[in-house]
Amino acid sequence: MQKKNKNVAVIDFGSSKLTAVIGENGVNKTFIIKARKDFYYEGYSDGEFFNVSELKIAIKSAIDYLSSFLASGFSVYIGVPGEFTNVIVKDCQVSFPKKKKIEESDLDSLYDSAFVLSSQKYTIINRSAIVYELDDYRRFVSPLGMTSSILKGKLSFVLCDNYFINLIKPLVLSLGVSMVDFVSTPLAEAMYLLDSDSRDRIAMIVDVGYISSTFTLVQGDGILFQKTFGFGGGYITANISQKLDVDFNYAEELKRLINITRLYEKDYDLVSLDDGKYYKAFELSEEVKSSLEELCENISLCIENCGYVVPDYVPLYLTGGGVSYIRGAKQFISNRTGIFTDYLAPSVPLLNKPTESSVLSLLNLTFEQNAN
Repeated sequence: MQKKNKNVAVIDFGSSKLTAVIGENGVNKTFIIKARKDFYYEGYSDGEFFNVSELKIAIKSAIDYLSSFLASGFSVYIGVPGEFTNVIVKDCQVSFPKKKKIEESDLDSLYDSAFVLSSQKYTIINRSAIVYELDDYRRFVSPLGMTSSILKGKLSFVLCDNYFINLIKPLVLSLGVSMVDFVSTPLAEAMYLLDSDSRDRIAMIVDVGYISSTFTLVQGDGILFQKTFGFGGGYITANISQKLDVDFNYAEELKRLINITRLYEKDYDLVSLDDGKYYKAFELSEEVKSSLEELCENISLCIENCGYVVPDYVPLYLTGGGVSYIRGAKQFISNRTGIFTDYLAPSVPLLNKPTESSVLSLLNLTFEQNAN
């Protein structure tokens, strides 16, 4: 195991790019970024990568980049997006002959008895507790050191599709890496971006990516419910490109000019990229709103089908880069869903943007695992 303050190498799998990062633990959940670079590829949808050959080239490029800063035989931690994970929640109980102090081995016994993976399709990559309960009905996030004759737990297991592991792990190891570890990106974001009070009540996060988005319902230190759906910033751009019959990259720039909370005059307000071409701001804004309607419908369905009662006062947190560049997006989503909506970003100077959430969250989780 690496020590807490040593450099760690992380690869974050987004739905349009890989981000390779080398970081060192700072103070107060901050980081010293030693190296960072993005490697673009076609992405994924419905649990599969669009272009495996291109993906392998991106992975090799990322590992070569990391290798240029680290000694041979380094470890790499891979952030697994929600697209390739499944969450299982189990209630379990273990009893002891008499009252005793709860130890780490007792927690291990609880997890081991709660869920045994029999499927060859998945591998457990994270397991954590939503809540523990003792024989006097007291509930804790961590019961270590407490005295009880019974240990109950509502436990969350994150399973990774072996399609993802079997595709990536052999390739990374063949490139001179000594160890590959896989961690859940949605879990990492929840643990890093939300304080313990917010998680203890219950919390909702939607990581909106470029092609794929993940809704996560969190409580305690675990995921209660997770659902991934096909929607992202790329969908909005594609709709604009088709509507206005313009190049995709051009449409992306137009998208960032609009503030969808503004009441544009239908025939008079125009937008331009200083190339002599003008477009009706009203039409562009309406196209963005129409696309965001799809996102709102998916979010509402996730909440409706999660199997848990989410109190009205619980906010909806948005992270990722899919809609954070669209002015007025969070207000629109809040009005459309009836849920107070806000962006969730790291509290780190110069990196306090939703687009940085997954990378810094993975670094944080990696440091915490290495500290144990």
